[in-house]
Amino acid sequence: MSKFSRWTKQVSHSTKEIVRDVACVMSGMREFKKDGKTPNESYCSMRRLYRTTNGRFNDVVGTVCKALHPKRSTDLADSLFADATQSEIRKIGTQLRRDGYYQFERRLPQTMCDSLLDFSLTAPGAPISLDSQAMEPVVFNRKSPSSVRHQFHADQLFTDPVVQSIATDPYFLSIAQAYLGFNPVQDLLSMWWSAPGDAALQSRAAQLYHFDMDRFKFVKFFVYLTDVGTDNGPHCYVRGSHLRKPVALLRDERISDAEIQEYYRPEDLAELTGPKGTMLAVDTRGFHKGKPLVADDRLIFQLQFADSLFGQNYPPIQVPESTPAETCKRISNNRRCYANFQLTSDE
Repeated sequence: MSKFSRWTKQVSHSTKEIVRDVACVMSGMREFKKDGKTPNESYCSMRRLYRTTNGRFNDVVGTVCKALHPKRSTDLADSLFADATQSEIRKIGTQLRRDGYYQFERRLPQTMCDSLLDFSLTAPGAPISLDSQAMEPVVFNRKSPSSVRHQFHADQLFTDPVVQSIATDPYFLSIAQAYLGFNPVQDLLSMWWSAPGDAALQSRAAQLYHFDMDRFKFVKFFVYLTDVGTDNGPHCYVRGSHLRKPVALLRDERISDAEIQEYYRPEDLAELTGPKGTMLAVDTRGFHKGKPLVADDRLIFQLQFADSLFGQNYPPIQVPESTPAETCKRISNNRRCYANFQLTSDE
């Protein structure tokens, strides 16, 4: 068979696969509208479309979202960072579009970091295991960690007033809108401890390079709640890899440092260290990892804004009756953004 014939056959196969996956995603979206759940086969097609189109299908979805869900005005005077300006927000959005990540000059207030640290050392969380079996929730022991990763549940987190304040803060929403170009949905809250341990668990603990694809378009915010140096788990990111990727690396699996280094320059491999309170905005469609820890430990908080809840099925976040009225008002005033937050009045 000639090279041209092989190429023609490959293109034909790829086109058929793309058409089949688009149809499956569209069918899944119709089902999603009925019950708010994404069929697994549609989720798999969504992930595959990212690879087969090298992100172009995701960009089309983003363009549609801009038309359907225009950005909302936000009152930065009501933020933790009340001195923030729209010029600052635009600058952050521009750098995110260029590099895929942004390390803030601002930091989360130390009192809030200390409060979340105290929460993490008194509330039970879930260690991860090699066999993916659920482990009994326990309180994290910094002197003797039971796993390389210790995770807290979103419902559990949102009982905390500091988490409620961060999750609904207009500063983060403004940046998400500046980057994504539409009024997004906040779909994910998370916090976890990382510790040195079994190398076999590094993949499950996201300590090997990979890209995320739980939604079509999204941006994550990370906050270091402990000091993070090169030996205790800095977030590592491949600059610009959120745009297009080398075809050889378009695989839905973990990728070694050596293979990443074959395709990217050393200056494009960012290792993001910083003191307690350091904040990052990251498009984790780009290659990233948490660097495996060799000393100490690391506590990190995360929230995510996305195009919709279509994709990975996360459970809704319950809003406790004790939640301050101002937080409930932020949620009720932008129900698209907080569609995954369940108010008592919704029941």
